Amino acid sequence: MKKENIITTAQNLLQSKLIELEKAIFNVQNAANEESKSSMGDKYETGRAMAQNDRAMLENQKNELLKDISTFENINFEQETEFVKNGSLVHTSIGYILVSVSLGKIVDDGVSAMLISSASPLGTELSGKKVKDTVTMNGRPIQILGIY
Repeated sequence: MKKENIITTAQNLLQSKLIELEKAIFNVQNAANEESKSSMGDKYETGRAMAQNDRAMLENQKNELLKDISTFENINFEQETEFVKNGSLVHTSIGYILVSVSLGKIVDDGVSAMLISSASPLGTELSGKKVKDTVTMNGRPIQILGIY
């Protein structure tokens, strides 16, 4: 498993999520504009309010995603360390974990890695640990086998 491939895959995933959110915002806005052309009265006001709520929700998601993208771009993934920190790819007894932003599972060459935030419960537990240390999550021991 190559750390660089995981980082590239994560960057691509973040960018594609941003594109999808921007498309969704555009579609909601267009739907609201069409609603205003074709409706009158209460139905128009209700449709307009729902579209505004949808757009606000999508804008919030976009803002959170932009924060994640910024955080991800500012992580030094190349710094070698013997302790788990933000930017570490950690090989554990339950699989690979990239401490960066919460993005879920990424598969590279048939091997999966979970992307978690350093502020997540598991990220907090792993932080500062070294190879052969064990942390416990939900009563389950997780041993650190390697840090890259």
